[in-house]
Amino acid sequence: MEQMIIPAVGDMKAFEYFLNSDFTTCICMNIHIALLRNCIEMANKCGKKVFVHLDLIKGISADEYGCQYVCQEMKADGIISTRRKAIETAKKLKKTGILRLFLIDSQSLENGISLCNSLEPDYMEVLPGIACSIFPYIIARTNVPIMGGGLIRTGQEIQACFNAGAAAITISDMKAAERYKAEERYKAEGCK
Repeated sequence: MEQMIIPAVGDMKAFEYFLNSDFTTCICMNIHIALLRNCIEMANKCGKKVFVHLDLIKGISADEYGCQYVCQEMKADGIISTRRKAIETAKKLKKTGILRLFLIDSQSLENGISLCNSLEPDYMEVLPGIACSIFPYIIARTNVPIMGGGLIRTGQEIQACFNAGAAAITISDMKAAERYKAEERYKAEGCK
């Protein structure tokens, strides 16, 4: 993943904020299907990428046909989904496929690892990201990079995910993401 912190935008105001930010990739979710094509086109004109959270787009089915439509017709760069067929379709279309895994209990964890190993998605987004202490266990049992997402609100929570082995973080609070990036730049420049 070129960008380690990926904003998850859920409305047009957040999407416009993303377009004017220095982030190059976002996840679109909770946006009506009628607005999605314009979002992707605007992002592409700015040289930015859009992954579509297929399960959370209003007006489209999160199946192989919905995935085909979003990837081929709307030109999304990839999708996020909990659904096997959607991930398989994205991979066939040479688009990024991100499997979303909700950590509910031990059984959901083991089922998710099994699904991940059979699908071999490009990434697995694990929610909630604040449960990042489980990331090393997942990483040891899969060959797929982990993304942490869900309930992440502070720089410390972002850093905890990275310390636990996450390749990237998805976050809906872009201001928190920007604060974290600014703090990291500040540290990298040797200004403590």
